[in-house]
Amino acid sequence: MFTATPRGLLHGAGAALGAAALAWMFPAVMGTGWSEITGTLLALDAWPLAGLIVLWALGKLAHSVALSAAMPGLDCRRALTLSLTGSAVANVLPLGGAAGIALNYRMSRGWGFAPAAIAGYTVVVNLCDVMVKLFLPLTLIPLVLGGHLPPPFSGSLIVSSVLVLALAGLTVITLLAAPEPLRQLSRSPWWQRMLSGAEQVAAAARTTIGRSWARLVAGMSTYSALLLLLLTACLQISGADVPLALILAAFSVERLLTLVGITPAGFGVVELGLAGVLMLAPAASGADVASGILLYRLLTVGINIPVGGALLAGWLWRNQAPRPLAVTG
Repeated sequence: MFTATPRGLLHGAGAALGAAALAWMFPAVMGTGWSEITGTLLALDAWPLAGLIVLWALGKLAHSVALSAAMPGLDCRRALTLSLTGSAVANVLPLGGAAGIALNYRMSRGWGFAPAAIAGYTVVVNLCDVMVKLFLPLTLIPLVLGGHLPPPFSGSLIVSSVLVLALAGLTVITLLAAPEPLRQLSRSPWWQRMLSGAEQVAAAARTTIGRSWARLVAGMSTYSALLLLLLTACLQISGADVPLALILAAFSVERLLTLVGITPAGFGVVELGLAGVLMLAPAASGADVASGILLYRLLTVGINIPVGGALLAGWLWRNQAPRPLAVTG
């Protein structure tokens, strides 16, 4: 008999919320219907779509450079495997982020990496991902001050919010670089033991970052730039007339929304966030913008599931336990 777990119920509720947001709220924000959106998508030519897939692949390769720098001895091929399989699991399972980390751990252990190195890798990868998303909105300050963004992005409130995000990122970096202040929070033995383990992982992460910071910065920066280019290309191919400054603002919002774990992979939430920003463009067509958003999400989330699933199936097949030979006589 099937028994629903709290984790499964939360995942199901999040998926239902995301589906409802995408099915009803998304077209309402766009000011169009699903028939118009579907018609726009079906009218797209095959060659531009193939170009988008190439752009997605280049982004994944750039990301693998940063991932390989996060664990000494990890090559780009295996880093790409960790990224795609982890994403596939994270996007389909309840609390998939934890499942993705567990899968990465098992795969890395199978390749001979030590638990401490894998823990440091997890910290470095997630830290870099969060830092990029927190610091990216800083690029909007010149656009806001120069009046290149519409009224919702003007004024001191936006600038202050961006600076608060950057300050949060700096605080995390400071705590990682100098964990001693955390020890002052409590004198309990339990807390001290927990901090001791965390400090060991943080020390390994600091060593990795100090040794490989150039590759980490280059890989993450190139990956983010290619994602921005992918969003721009998706909107261009779909015929959406959106200024580049507004696309950058939408991209910054989208990156931040991926940190919100309300729905699996931000399903529904991210699409609404992108729609709310991109539809501020005076000449934007709802069907065209919606098509561009869905293309972008299909390439950044949807395609990872079958590709990562295929890689995972291949890895499981290669690493399955050998079956004992039958003895006859």
